Amino acid sequence: MFSRHAQLVLLVCPLLAAASALRVHHRLFHPSLPAAPFAERATLQLSGSGPAAVAHLVLSETYADDLRDFAATAEGLKDALYQVALEHSGDQDQTQWATSSVLACHLPSSTSESFTVHLDQNGNPFSLDYFVGPVPRDGACPKRGRKASAGSSPAQFRSIVNSTVVLRSPTFPPLPALRVPPPITAEGKPVEPPKEKSFLEKYWMYAVIALVALTFAPSPAEEESGGRGRGSGGGR
Repeated sequence: MFSRHAQLVLLVCPLLAAASALRVHHRLFHPSLPAAPFAERATLQLSGSGPAAVAHLVLSETYADDLRDFAATAEGLKDALYQVALEHSGDQDQTQWATSSVLACHLPSSTSESFTVHLDQNGNPFSLDYFVGPVPRDGACPKRGRKASAGSSPAQFRSIVNSTVVLRSPTFPPLPALRVPPPITAEGKPVEPPKEKSFLEKYWMYAVIALVALTFAPSPAEEESGGRGRGSGGGR
């Protein structure tokens, strides 16, 4: 019923150069019940680097049986969560694993899933994000009638046909633009900026030139009398 091999599309940063394998686990969790131990979901085999990197998700032998058990248990539980965990290398303490959760009610109607594996500065995976889709904008569980609930099949929990794995390298925010400190004097006091000149201090030269020009310029009365005198002399 379930294929043990699923090829995924992988977007990877150049930090991951050698082939490696990550163990992914899952379980059904409810806040009001004791936490059940994780069961192995799959092994994520990574190889290559850069745009040529590929991944193969190899499902565990008990994957299908686990989903049937999750479906049977989640039928009578409200707000049950489907959790996916990334096992840290050499760490068997499940409480220390990176986990991500979705509402278990979304699994029967989901057709795609996405794994986002976060890498540290050395290219080692340390965290995991898991998403399924489609999911309503409000995140509410789909409404199901009594007949649909009674006749629902646990196999519907494996309706996901598209899986994607994305590796994310750490990013750093841009540095804040700091203001240059004001210059200070030898006494440690801020240097006062020079006082801004007034209008007359800036343009006094032009005012003087204009005043001189007006002083030595002939008046209109002198020009008129001079013209009349020259005209009379010419008539004689």
